[in-house]
Amino acid sequence: MATPRAQHRDHMQDEALEQARNSAHNHGGRLATFISALALLFSGYSFYEAVLRAPELAIYVPPRIAYTDPNRPDDPFEVFIIPVTLANDGARTGTVLSLDLTVKNLNTGDTKKFYSAQTGPWGVAPVKAYAPVSLPGRISSSHAVQFFPVADETLPRITDQEGGTYEFEIKLNTASKDIGIPFLDLRAQPLKFTMQMDKMDYRIFARNGTLELWSKGNRPAGVTPQ
Repeated sequence: MATPRAQHRDHMQDEALEQARNSAHNHGGRLATFISALALLFSGYSFYEAVLRAPELAIYVPPRIAYTDPNRPDDPFEVFIIPVTLANDGARTGTVLSLDLTVKNLNTGDTKKFYSAQTGPWGVAPVKAYAPVSLPGRISSSHAVQFFPVADETLPRITDQEGGTYEFEIKLNTASKDIGIPFLDLRAQPLKFTMQMDKMDYRIFARNGTLELWSKGNRPAGVTPQ
C-alpha cells in the first residue's frame, strides 16, 4: 500500500503531465491557427497578383531610333520613327489609346510636339494608322511608331542641320482614370531619354531614307542598368 508521501508524489506527477499535455495542445492550436492564417494571406495575395492587380503600363525604347524629313529643306515635315515596347506588369488589361512625343533641342532650348500617327517602318506600304493597343496582364507588345507634328505646331524644325543632342519625352494616354490617390496611381509615367544626331544630308531622305539617332552608351531607355 502506497504511503501518503508516495500518493502525493504520484498526484503531483499526474498534474504535471496534464499541464504539459494542455500546454502542448494550446501551442499546437496556436501554430495551426498561424499556419492557416498565413496560407489564407498567401492565397489572397496570389489571387490579387493573378486577377485583381490593376494594369501597370510601361514603355521602353531601344538605343537607336530614326528621323526623316521627306519634304524639301525649305518646307520641313519632320517625322520620328521610334520602335517602342509597351508592357503591362499588372493582372488586368490595360489599353494605350495614343502616344504623345515632345522633342527638345538641347542647343536652342526649343521644343516641338508630335503625336502617334502611324505604325510600321518608314516607307513601307500599306500605311497603318495608329490604333489603340490593348495589353492583357503580363503581356508586352512591340512596334515602330511614326510620330508626326501636331496640327497646331508652329515650329517648322526642331533639328539642327549640323546635328546635335535632343531630349525626348513620350507620354502614354491610357484608358485608365485618375483615382485621385497618388500612391495608388499606377498610370505609366512619361519616359524621358536623350539621343544624338549627325549632320543632316537631305540626299539621305530620297527614296524613303532615314537618318539614325542614337543614345550614349547604346543603352535602351526605360531599362535600369544592372
